[in-house]
Amino acid sequence: MKTKAFAKTIRTSAASATLLIFALTSPVAHAQLAQEPPTARVAVDREFLIGSWSDAGDCSTSVAFAPDGAYATADGAEGQWELTGDTLTLSGEGGATRLTIIPIDHNTMEVIGEDGSHDRSTRCAGDLGGVHFDETRVT
Repeated sequence: MKTKAFAKTIRTSAASATLLIFALTSPVAHAQLAQEPPTARVAVDREFLIGSWSDAGDCSTSVAFAPDGAYATADGAEGQWELTGDTLTLSGEGGATRLTIIPIDHNTMEVIGEDGSHDRSTRCAGDLGGVHFDETRVT
């Protein structure tokens, strides 16, 4: 019985010592332990956007953004794109649509529609994926 009481006292003392050491370290050290490692901030610019992107992870249903400001979708829609800050404007036969682009990393972005909808897009392999532009628009 005395051995069990002694073991409990040792465990309690060890736990108390650990808490005391933790309490005596600086608050900055605590904050650093609690933070996730920093990630490099990705800028929303033309270079980021150029290429082929898919919302469903299926690059056969992608949209491609060309350096000359043209865009085309896998289903044949084409038009012009313009980026102002984080606002992407797509103009085509059906009118204009404005989207807010939030980069997650170099290959992922959050796309917020005018109606407040959210989609996550990922970059497809290759410059323009499987999307083919009208011959007059290829750069």
